[in-house]
Amino acid sequence: MRKFSAALLVIVLLLAISLNVVSVYGGSILRFYAEVVKYPTLAYPEPVLAGGVLEVRLALGEDASPSDFSLTMFNEFGSYELSFESASYSSRWKSWVAEFKVPENAAEGLYSMKITFIAAGKQYDIEMPHCIWVLKEWPSKIKLIYTADTKTPAGTPYWREMTYVANILNATMLIFNGDEVERPTQASAWKYFLTYWLQLNKPSYAGIGNHEYDSSGVAKTWERIMGYRNYTLTIGNFLFLFLDSGMEGWVPLEQIKWAENVLKNNPDKVKIMILHHPIFGYKIRDEKIATVEVTSIDEDFEKLFNEGYFYGSWKDHKEELKELFKAILENGVHLVLTGHTHNDINNVVIYNGQKYFFLTATGVPYDVRKGDWRGFRLIDIYANGTIDEKTLTYLGKPLNDYPNSIPIDVGEGIMPYEIGLLEYYYTPANDGSSHTVSLKIKNKLDESYNLVIAFRVPNDIPFENYKIIPENVTYTVINTDQGYYYVLLKNITIKPKSELKFTITSEDDKEEPEIVSASISKPNEIKVTTLTIKVSGWWIGEVEATDKGWGVASVKVMYNTGNGWKEPELYDLDLDKTGNGIIAYKFWINEKELTGEAQFKIVVTDFSGKSVEKTYIFTPEKGLFLPEVTTVTTMSPTTTPITTTPTETTTTTTETTPTTTTTTLTTTPTPTETMTKTTTPTTTYTPYKPKGVDYTPLYAGLLIAIIIAGILIGLAKRRT
Repeated sequence: MRKFSAALLVIVLLLAISLNVVSVYGGSILRFYAEVVKYPTLAYPEPVLAGGVLEVRLALGEDASPSDFSLTMFNEFGSYELSFESASYSSRWKSWVAEFKVPENAAEGLYSMKITFIAAGKQYDIEMPHCIWVLKEWPSKIKLIYTADTKTPAGTPYWREMTYVANILNATMLIFNGDEVERPTQASAWKYFLTYWLQLNKPSYAGIGNHEYDSSGVAKTWERIMGYRNYTLTIGNFLFLFLDSGMEGWVPLEQIKWAENVLKNNPDKVKIMILHHPIFGYKIRDEKIATVEVTSIDEDFEKLFNEGYFYGSWKDHKEELKELFKAILENGVHLVLTGHTHNDINNVVIYNGQKYFFLTATGVPYDVRKGDWRGFRLIDIYANGTIDEKTLTYLGKPLNDYPNSIPIDVGEGIMPYEIGLLEYYYTPANDGSSHTVSLKIKNKLDESYNLVIAFRVPNDIPFENYKIIPENVTYTVINTDQGYYYVLLKNITIKPKSELKFTITSEDDKEEPEIVSASISKPNEIKVTTLTIKVSGWWIGEVEATDKGWGVASVKVMYNTGNGWKEPELYDLDLDKTGNGIIAYKFWINEKELTGEAQFKIVVTDFSGKSVEKTYIFTPEKGLFLPEVTTVTTMSPTTTPITTTPTETTTTTTETTPTTTTTTLTTTPTPTETMTKTTTPTTTYTPYKPKGVDYTPLYAGLLIAIIIAGILIGLAKRRT
């Protein structure tokens, strides 16, 4: 029996070894990205200049002595082999630190990496997504997308919308400040969060929140997937300091002292502090206090603390809060970004004539106050220390005019309800498989945004055979080795309450659009991915349309109850059903508008102007149905020809001077640039396509375990 137990022990040990990178949580596979590589990771890409040195930290024992290094960084435009410089053990990081030289000709952009080495007799082959950010020079301005608090899986619809919007905004980087998941040991929560995190097309940084803690003081799951709980990020003259406010909402003195040392050692940097729990609390919001004057840190801190203006989680940690407050004001931290409260709380502290902004964003949680909307901030910060105050809030609203994040939905409990106020879609697909790709963008917000627009079309024909509509746009073309041209439109801004349409094609549009389906019902609830939303008093219709030519450009619904034609109160692009050439919309009509029989018309128009119309009958009992005779009217049926005469082009070398706000993805191929006016490049990056889970270690471990167990059991039988 003892020998049989020994065999079982061997099996267990081998299984544990085989699962050191891929583990099973609640029946789902979860990849621990930061098990060995602690820096850089998918949670904090390393900014590095082309020609500079990349640092990689490996969580290995001092006696591991790693050797035989190779490192490749890659994205959709190509890959670069980095030359190994050195490796040594760091007692500070409790890790081996390996350094690699980035090639001088490396193109700007966001890269994943593959690193291989041998340590303690074991071969390592590790891939880390979206972990290297190459620049040609340090930026003089950062346009920062800031949000927090999605708590997947329940918050998935809002997190998906946030990443979807972030990908079309021309911003430098994104910060997500904690509460990524509901529970850290829930595999589905990480699955939903990381699915959209890895689709982000710009350098993105994650901070830890209280929901990432396994228990008080323990955040092992976070450390194995994302990496460090607190860290610094230096981008030229910008210093971002990420603190860990723990499960209970306060920062230990040891960590505050560390932060003070970092701040004092970087006196000339532009300093931004990020921690999950806020410093100022609800009383600031409820009393609509925008400005706090501080003349004496000691005296004014006592007054603010005693009168309850600080957030409640600091109540029993007065000493720590005072030390942190003092560190901020005495070391020039002019922007402090927090989350956790699920609503906006903002104020500015005036100290020694300087402004210190404390911003708490609602973020993108599933649970917010009634009437509040989910959203984000889009902040302009300059390397000389200037913060554009108009960008701290939506529409430049006063700090105490709530809510004031840029909204991604209309607000909790607001009906008709809509997630998605900056809508867009590429059709039929933007993956390099179609010779025609169209894009529609609709801005339902009240301010303008600079956009990132990139098309991918097959490179099996000369690019001169393609035409971009409208023609008065500036673009850069990169011929990739992935089988497609990458076409980057530049200097595109969408105005408030407006829409833009673009098409790139090498084909005539001979196809008419088609209405695939139309229906209407009066539901008690609607589902959006993982979320169920209660509904009362609304007819909600659904229309799906397609077009095999240039794609569906618009869907219009009209209804007539006998008092003239009207349109629904709301159209909402349905991301769950839009894709592969299908465009789907929900539309909302108040139940008071539809109490009896009505006539409906649905008109679908494609990107070349051809339309199709269908007439339906509505009754409350049957919903929408076609009359016995269907009338189909084709409007503007003429084919829009494509001229293959190439536009006048100017062939230039790859741009090497980036804008001060963004980075431009250019690579070894020399782009052909068609210029209609002087512009600046627009940043874009490629979403990471994670590898499927590699089950090889698991299968190998099981096989070895079975063989060894068989041998041990056989030996046991011989001896008995």
